[in-house]
Amino acid sequence: MPQRTKPQSAAGGEDRAEAALKRMSGLFRRASRSATASPEELEMRANRRLRKQAAGGGPGGGGGPSVSFATARPRDPLFYWRQNNMPFQFDDPAQMQKMRAYCRLVYASHPVVGSCVDIYSKYPLLGMKMSCKDERLTEFYTQHFLTKDGLDYNKFLVDVGREYWTVGEAWPLGTFNEALGVWDTEELLNPDDVEVQPSPFLRDPRFLIRLPTQMRELIRTRQPVWEYAKLMEAYPELTYYADDNALMPVSNILLNQLKFEADTFNRRGVPLLYRAMRSLMQEEMLNTAVDSIADRLYMPIILAKLGASASDLGTQSPWIPTQDDLADFEEAIDTALAGDFRIILSHFGVEMEAVLGKEDMPDMSGEFDRIEGRILQTFGLSKTMLAGASSGETYAADALNRDLVTQMLTNYQQLLNAHYRERALVVAEAQEHFDYEERGGKRYVKMEEIFEVDDDGNERIVEQPKLLIPDLQFRTMSLQDEAAQTEFFEALREAGVPISQRTRLHNVPIDLDEEIEKSRDEAIELAVAEQETRKGIYIALRDKGLPIPSDLKADFEPRALPPEQDPSQLPTPPLRVPILGLDPVSSQPTLAPTMQDLQTTPADGGVVEPGSVPEPVDADGGSRPPESDEMRGEMPKASALHRRAQRIRQLADEHRPKVRVAAKELPLGDEEVAIPEAVQRCQPVGIYGGPRHIGMRRHISEETVNKELQG
Repeated sequence: MPQRTKPQSAAGGEDRAEAALKRMSGLFRRASRSATASPEELEMRANRRLRKQAAGGGPGGGGGPSVSFATARPRDPLFYWRQNNMPFQFDDPAQMQKMRAYCRLVYASHPVVGSCVDIYSKYPLLGMKMSCKDERLTEFYTQHFLTKDGLDYNKFLVDVGREYWTVGEAWPLGTFNEALGVWDTEELLNPDDVEVQPSPFLRDPRFLIRLPTQMRELIRTRQPVWEYAKLMEAYPELTYYADDNALMPVSNILLNQLKFEADTFNRRGVPLLYRAMRSLMQEEMLNTAVDSIADRLYMPIILAKLGASASDLGTQSPWIPTQDDLADFEEAIDTALAGDFRIILSHFGVEMEAVLGKEDMPDMSGEFDRIEGRILQTFGLSKTMLAGASSGETYAADALNRDLVTQMLTNYQQLLNAHYRERALVVAEAQEHFDYEERGGKRYVKMEEIFEVDDDGNERIVEQPKLLIPDLQFRTMSLQDEAAQTEFFEALREAGVPISQRTRLHNVPIDLDEEIEKSRDEAIELAVAEQETRKGIYIALRDKGLPIPSDLKADFEPRALPPEQDPSQLPTPPLRVPILGLDPVSSQPTLAPTMQDLQTTPADGGVVEPGSVPEPVDADGGSRPPESDEMRGEMPKASALHRRAQRIRQLADEHRPKVRVAAKELPLGDEEVAIPEAVQRCQPVGIYGGPRHIGMRRHISEETVNKELQG
């Protein structure tokens, strides 16, 4: 059946076609926006559509869109952080890397943050020194850890603190010298090149690192040839970790993690500066606003109007400048602005005003002070603690902040002390520095019990010598007024409380033992100088024939000895000076033997006649009996601090064989290379494996150590 159609004009068809195209283009734009929109934006659009339909503004309704619902946001507590591109997922390596880079930039550019980090990094290290009951160990570990010839902890721990307080964690990696039994170097690794893998069977996690870029390029290119050959000869196992994404296991003894535990369940450290992240972003926004206002103030736009109306001129026709008039006026303005002496001659038909730059700089000191206070509060500090109290403020208001800072810095000192002990115990076991106790004037080693499981799974408790290392001492963290504390100690001393001089010199950079020795030397020098002065006075008065006081005569004039003590009654023969070349050889037994004497064999079969060999002479120049050599033979020498490292290495070779991994031949085509078992099991080997002597001291018997201590 034929259908009837209503006749339509050509114009109406074009309008409908255009409307259809617009709808299609709108649908296409909405689809493209939906494909690139975030889930939060899609949720906001859906909420707006629903609210419009509920208000009657949707399809079939007569109401318009509601403005009150146009800016509604989803109630997501993390929406702000996502919209501002601020990292907050601490388990995402990419976000943590971005966060650490931003924190380093803030430390290098922000004056308040940089100063706070420097205070926290350097102030806890004041008064760092070693203390031990054995002075030789104190000197040895001080030389090894605190001097520039050693690990230079005075500088290295400052770098550790800067990493710890800036990015939330520090990764010190040590290189141990097996031959000498000491640490060669200690350096900091970039946290971005370290990965932490927790283990369900181990108490501590496993650490994996990437090889430095320069070392990876050397292994891949093999250029220069001599460096590649030297590297393969020393550490062939590094060829298995030459890829950019290859992670190499490192022993937990060599690599240590010092992290700021802001998140209990996160295996990586969280920067302390993350607490001030929003304040720092708001400060950047304020700085941007100040820069914009300053640009408008110091680079304004000048609006000039050239011409006059008929009423201004009092005529019937206005004055409208031509293009030549505008060009001449513009040239005059440029000349005036470029010159030192500026003057423009014109008539009343010129009006000039500044369009931008009229406003004054707003006072934003309150906002900046608020943000600065929040940044300082991140470190537990306040303006009163740093700059002093002003009107209406007291130090008592900052008592809580002071206690908080003291606790944070004390905990940081304990963290550094624990790191030092881990490093020092490795050296102590390699050098056999064992703890001892004195009984009856002799030293006996202290033993300790450890729990171990052998290769067969048998559990047992064994004894081993206890290690002895000096304690690393810092200045006690106390932000109170030290002058008031010193006065309090002195008042207690005057009241009869027995407070020693060492306690009274608490937190004072004075070595009491050194000062006692210096005072004794100064007293001796002053006494000698005083007597020399009196002697000089006596000689001067005697030479000039002047009266001499009785005390000087009694001290410096010669006096005759009593008759019973006069040695002049026994004449002493003059000493004869030997003449070399004239006296017989037998009368000079102290001369060195000649080559003829050495080549001549004595007639009695090698028995040396008495008097032909000089007696032993000690260091003071006097003779000593032969028995002293036998007694000194068992005494410990200063070189024993280093010599015992050889014995501990022999024990390590006997009980724990060294793991050696061959170098990998880089494949030329589709050839596959077998991976050693140590690499497959992710076992640290070579330079990144743990020192082999760890745990070997339990094989040293107690009798052996006691014999060495008593000898």
